[in-house]
Amino acid sequence: MRFLQGNISARFKVIYGVFFLIIISSTVWLSYLSSKGGMEDQLRRTNTALLHLSQQKIEMMLHEIDTSTINFIQEPDVELFLNGRYASDELRLNYFRILNTRFKTLMFTNSNISSFYLYSLANKSLLTDVTYSDESSFYDMAWHDAYVSMKGYGEWLDTRKVTEVSSGLQIEKNMITLVRTYPLISLPQFRKGAIIVNVAESTLSNLIQDVDQQRAGQTLVINNQGMIISSQNKEHLFHSFSTIPGAPEISEFKDNGYITTHSKSGSYTTFYLTSSYNGWKYISIVPDPEMNRPLMIVRNLLLVVTAGMFFLAIVLVFAVSNYTFRPLELFFHSVAGKKSVRTGDLTYMEQFFKQMISDNESLQKQMNDSLPALKWRLIMSLLMGDKTNYNRMKPYFHTLGIDLYHKQFIVLIIELDRIQENHTPRDVYLFTYAISNVADELIAGVCKGTSVELTDGRVTVIMSFESEDSQGNQIQALQVADLVKNYVGVHFKQTVTIGVGSPQSNLEGIQISYEEALNALKYKLIMGDNTVVSIDDIAGSNYNEKFYRITALIDSVVNLIRETDKNKLRSQLDKIFGEVVAGNVPPELIKQMCIQMIMKSIKVISDKGLEIKEFLDPKENIYDRIESCVKVAELKSYMSDFLHQLIVRTEEKRLSKGHHDTIEQVLAYLEQHYMDSDLSLNLLAAQFELSVPYLSKLFKETTETNFMDCLIQIRMEKSKELLLGSKLKVNTIAESVGYNNVQSFIRIFKKYTGLTPGEFRENLKKGEDDKNSESVSG
Repeated sequence: MRFLQGNISARFKVIYGVFFLIIISSTVWLSYLSSKGGMEDQLRRTNTALLHLSQQKIEMMLHEIDTSTINFIQEPDVELFLNGRYASDELRLNYFRILNTRFKTLMFTNSNISSFYLYSLANKSLLTDVTYSDESSFYDMAWHDAYVSMKGYGEWLDTRKVTEVSSGLQIEKNMITLVRTYPLISLPQFRKGAIIVNVAESTLSNLIQDVDQQRAGQTLVINNQGMIISSQNKEHLFHSFSTIPGAPEISEFKDNGYITTHSKSGSYTTFYLTSSYNGWKYISIVPDPEMNRPLMIVRNLLLVVTAGMFFLAIVLVFAVSNYTFRPLELFFHSVAGKKSVRTGDLTYMEQFFKQMISDNESLQKQMNDSLPALKWRLIMSLLMGDKTNYNRMKPYFHTLGIDLYHKQFIVLIIELDRIQENHTPRDVYLFTYAISNVADELIAGVCKGTSVELTDGRVTVIMSFESEDSQGNQIQALQVADLVKNYVGVHFKQTVTIGVGSPQSNLEGIQISYEEALNALKYKLIMGDNTVVSIDDIAGSNYNEKFYRITALIDSVVNLIRETDKNKLRSQLDKIFGEVVAGNVPPELIKQMCIQMIMKSIKVISDKGLEIKEFLDPKENIYDRIESCVKVAELKSYMSDFLHQLIVRTEEKRLSKGHHDTIEQVLAYLEQHYMDSDLSLNLLAAQFELSVPYLSKLFKETTETNFMDCLIQIRMEKSKELLLGSKLKVNTIAESVGYNNVQSFIRIFKKYTGLTPGEFRENLKKGEDDKNSESVSG
């Protein structure tokens, strides 16, 4: 008010400035409100149209695959396989070659098909583009329950994990599966087989991504139960839709439309469409700030226009004021002199400068308080490879107090051991902070560098060197790591494990050294706590040969499970884990080996006709339990206890079973007629006047194996006797034990013994020659 009373020019400027501000602001605001509703409606229609486009792309692809599948299953060669009608093994092999060509043609013409198989109900067998397998030994039978319970003629199954076997490796993929029955239109009791087509879930998410690039938000595909079956974020798969931030309740969905929800994390609009083809729901969740960004742009543009118009109005006010009132005001001052000047006229200037000084001090304080956060963010950018130009980053280093050489860099990662066992979250935070400070001090005595608290319990250190002596710099980094480890042990009474990366010659290499340090740190599982692990300690090893050797030992463990030999089991486990530690096998492969060992053992138990549910604790997740192990000794103890328990429970189950005379007669019949090429379970059932299902179940419960495995075992043992005791040719031996096709005999013999018949005979001959030479020398 004192300012307004100071002079006429000031009052004119303030009054007319406020007037123009009100007029201009009101005009622009009313324009914005009048157009806001129409723009919001247009944005919703656009998001719905883009979601509909994603649905059309996906369902067009699914329809195309379904049509190709229907055409393929009607081919005569396919029908012949599904009906299981082949006059001889040679004819079946010939048709398999033809089917293999058709398989490749179908997958070539439709690149969206990841894999598919034909399932013959008559033969209980499956055929793929690379293999022919019995139902009991096929790697993927998770679709079978849906096939048995399916009411219609075809169904798209939700996303599932499929572990495919390719070139001896197990590859886990997320698949969406089409199950189409054969014949195409038939009641469940008249089905003769099916075709199963797997489509990678990533194919759907890629189609969604092509559309999502045009807008904000994320698009998902869910089933009727609300489980996510496709998403660009693979961590969402197999989880409930309700876990997505801003997701509404499934019960609120109708056929098509949108729902706006408000939560602590913000406001979201969910657009949804329901497919009439497979019942899936296509859902797009868009944060309202992102969806309304065009509105924000319009609003900001109007604000700029308002500011421009107000600035122009103020310029005009000042111009008119200076032109009209300034001469009059100068006249009054010249006449009245100093008497017209009031002491309070310029008080506002003093207040302005005081405020400016206060704001500057506050800004400086905020800058100092934010330096640690800015430093953490910059170092994380270096570790992630986002910042790679040293000259461009040098000013930022100087501002944040980071001093680095530019010749060579090495990254260390320091991890506090046994965080969950002995420390509260506050203790972990304090130890992490202290270790970071210790690392800074110890680095300063060797080179230049910096450290940052990566997470609670983990510190990342970047060391930089003036020279390019890689070997010398690596030695210095290892010395610093040892100093840190010893200092923490002496002064903090704690232990740390430190991973050390390799020297890199530029900022871009910091990311490489960081990833190497992370990999080295994983070897804590093998080397234990309170160790320094360099990338040089683990690099260059040939893991393949060792892992194949360990895989062979795993098979021996499985055989011991089959034989229920507890004593040999423990010694074999000692041998396996001894080779793991001695061979410096990566931790990921060790855990994969353990999971594979458990899965194979479980399959052995299942093959014996025993229910695996009786052996497993439903409250314990095997995968999580193995992942939680931090030492090889802990992993070995868990595996030993688990496998030992399998044997104990198997023996208990075996003792509870009775003896059956019929199976003894069947086994005796097999010993006498194993050479008959047409010997089958159906023939045995007819011979002993039993039903096939009953005989199969009786066989499995009594012998703890199935008919085919037992027959193969008898034939292979007879083959080994003939290879050892005669000079007959391989094809003659194959016919003698019931195989008309010598290639089938060789393949089964190698699978059973690990050697071809020729290699088996050569090994026997070599062994006899060695014995003869030893007896002669003796």
